[in-house]
Amino acid sequence: MPKKYELIKKTKPLQLSLFEILTETDVLTEDGNKQLQKGKNYSQTIELYDFMPRFVFGHQADLRKNFNGLLPALVREFECRGVSFKLTLTPATLVQPNGESVAHYPGADEDILEMVLRKMYLENNPKLYDGQPGMTFTVNSIRKELKKQGKTRSHTQVVESLLILKGSQISCQNLKTKTTLIFNPIDVLSFKNDEDPEMPCYLIFSSIVAEALDNLYFRRFNYKKVVAYKSNIARLLHRRISHHFTQSHPKLTYSVNFSTLLRDFGLEYPSLAKAFIKLKEALKEMKEANVVQEFTCEPIYNGHDPRKIDDYFIKINPTNAFSFEVKNSNDVRANILGILENSEVEKRVSDFNSKKSYKSSAIFPKSIISEDE
Repeated sequence: MPKKYELIKKTKPLQLSLFEILTETDVLTEDGNKQLQKGKNYSQTIELYDFMPRFVFGHQADLRKNFNGLLPALVREFECRGVSFKLTLTPATLVQPNGESVAHYPGADEDILEMVLRKMYLENNPKLYDGQPGMTFTVNSIRKELKKQGKTRSHTQVVESLLILKGSQISCQNLKTKTTLIFNPIDVLSFKNDEDPEMPCYLIFSSIVAEALDNLYFRRFNYKKVVAYKSNIARLLHRRISHHFTQSHPKLTYSVNFSTLLRDFGLEYPSLAKAFIKLKEALKEMKEANVVQEFTCEPIYNGHDPRKIDDYFIKINPTNAFSFEVKNSNDVRANILGILENSEVEKRVSDFNSKKSYKSSAIFPKSIISEDE
């Protein structure tokens, strides 16, 4: 039974203020001038959490037919900063009005909803509820934000997505340390079962999000562009590059094997050829969004059959505007962490910058804190 809202202790530690500050950025206008955008178009990716292959982007209806409306747990392996993980995704089971139980994996709608919830959290004076990141909202406020970003969802669809995020369970094991973290994308969800669009609701985000915020394991990305993408690959790839591609020189190249993206994104296609078509569509969309300047996809041929393509080696050159966003994000972050080193207010947070906090970290890979900012 969720705790009554009025009994929840609400606090705002220094980390949440930094979460807000680090969302502010400069952007390049068409004439080359800088313009400050105070969080208007930006949000934050969460280390590890946002790079788990925890969404299923295919049609789930056909799968349910084989399991009487239910779905099995999915097991996927992926890497984050060179560390191997095993993820087990258990679907949410929702009871329909007719009493039938139907299982749902989190999908594209839930991916977008999570970004919307985090953006709303950032823009509305974020707080901790009993020490955990949480927020109040209405279903109508979510629908308005989705509409502002060009997405249309009904009241029922929004509630269903919230229930899927609350009901699905993720088990993530660090294969090196054997540490396992089991969590729900939404830890606590409270609302009234009616169609009132202004009904008061509140939620508590996942425990892994709480740990990331506590230790500044997050990085800024262009929320407006990412939510607008039609391609699942474009949405995932933009966040990946924004989070991991910390260099900002426009001539630098982001390189990766296509098979690595398919594995780490949890994407499945009938054939490599069909997957490659989707990749090219995504990269074209990212070019139109002024994120990718140019790209190449070099085929990697089978060692035994030179006619067969086993993989593609992808090279992506970002635009000047994207490189500027990355550079500005790094500069702001470095300045904030520099201030924290001399702060007596939050010694534990400054320990993060001096590479001590990993000792108490349960799941994050050690290389997170050895990265040069």
